[in-house]
Formats: sequence, structure tokens, C-alpha cells
Amino acid sequence: MAKLQSVPRLAGRNRAAPPAQPGLPDPKSRGPFRPFTSDPGWSEAWWWLWVPILCGALVLLAGGFAPRLYSDWIIPEGFGILEFSQFLMMMAAFVIAVRLLFHPFVRERPFVLAVTIIAALSSFYIAGEEMSWGQHFFHWNTPEYWTKINLEGETNLHKAYNIFDKAPRVTLELAVLIGGLLIPLAAAFKPQIRASRLSLFFPPSALVPIAVCALIFKFLDELRAKEAFRAFERPSEGIEFYLYFFILAFLIVFERRIRELETECLGKTTKA
Repeated sequence: MAKLQSVPRLAGRNRAAPPAQPGLPDPKSRGPFRPFTSDPGWSEAWWWLWVPILCGALVLLAGGFAPRLYSDWIIPEGFGILEFSQFLMMMAAFVIAVRLLFHPFVRERPFVLAVTIIAALSSFYIAGEEMSWGQHFFHWNTPEYWTKINLEGETNLHKAYNIFDKAPRVTLELAVLIGGLLIPLAAAFKPQIRASRLSLFFPPSALVPIAVCALIFKFLDELRAKEAFRAFERPSEGIEFYLYFFILAFLIVFERRIRELETECLGKTTKA
């Protein structure tokens, strides 16, 4: 009988608790961390892979083989397909950034809040500049004093002063090069980059095709500047299209990651 009674006592012993799973990369925490699971994968390749490729192919084909279509519909100021798309993308990015400002998670983290405010202001500025702050919609006359500053007669800053054009453009191009190509390349060889304290701010590998397309149009623009390539006009519009596409795509992912972090924080609070 003593032997039979010893069995329940062995079965009732407590087993060691499994090790706690690392948390998501929250800039407010110290780690260890695990990568985000909400980043876009192959199931969403239609928007981060095929849309950039198809848009670039259509622009190149129109510029190379249908110059009239290209000049009449693709690159006109204001309501050309490229420029109006740039405006819509930046307005969408602005809406996402403003919406994030109402998240307690964002407001409780100064650096996340600062990045979000910069994203909102930058998106709004770019959208306004692309439409000359409404001139392309309402067709007002440019004041005479401004036409002496802005030789194209538009009520915007980037065509009046180089500091409002070249400096932001170069900054954005470097950001896309680093965030869209160099960081994903480094993460491929060192995966722990995706599980670091700053991973929230690192663009996902899914944005590589957008960055590559921007680089292709940048290369074409440089060739045209050196008069080595004249297949179509203003490849710079293609660069801007992909730079702004990159901003919008990053903010979509940024919002997803913040929602994923909020869900995890809520789960921890509920368990406590």
C-alpha cells in the first residue's frame, strides 16, 4: 500500500516553469527582444513588390515608347499621374501619422512621439508643396512679388529656394538608401538587428523593392543630367514617386508595429 501511495506524490510535484518569451522591441524597455511579427510578408507582396515594379515598368514604357502619353498624362504639373499620386500618398501618410499621435503608447515615449511628429509635419509639407498649397486646385494667380522669387510662377517654396528643395531631397534619399537597402542587407547577415531596442524604427525588408526602384530612377536621372540618356523627360518625378511611396509604406508598417506593441502591453497588464 505504501508503494501505491507514493505515486500521486511524485505526479503532484511542480514542474519548472518555461522560460519567459522575449518582448517586442519597445524603446522604453531594455530587452531582450524578439522581432515583430506584423511586418508584411509574401502574402502581401502585391503592394510592396508588384505595385512598385508595375508602376516603374509603366513609366519607363510610356517614356520610351509613348512620349505623347508620357508628356500629356504622366508628368504634367499638378494633375499628372505621378505628381497627383505623390500628393495622395503624402496625404495618406499625414493621416496615419496624425492618427498615431492619439495613441497613448506614442505619447508616453518621447522619441517615438518626436519621430511621429516629424513624419506628420514632413508629409503635410510635401503634400502642400506638390500642389503648390492649393494653387493647382483653385488656380489663383501668383502674386507679382513671388514670381520674382519663384521663376515658375507657383506658390511653393521648393522651386523658390534651393534649401527647401535640395536639402530635404538629399536627406530623404540618404534615409531611403540606409533604411531601404543597407539595414535590410545588414539584417540578413545579422538577424539580431531586427530584435534590438531601435527595431521599431528600422524599415522592414519588404521595402527593399521600393528603395531599389528609387535607386533605378536616380541612376536614370544622373544619366540624363550628363546627357547620356534622353529616352524621356524628368525622371526626377519617378524618384519622388518612390521616395514618397517609401514614406507611406514605412508609416503603414510603423503603425502596425505600434499596434502590436500595444497589444502586448495590454496582455502583460491583464496578466498582472
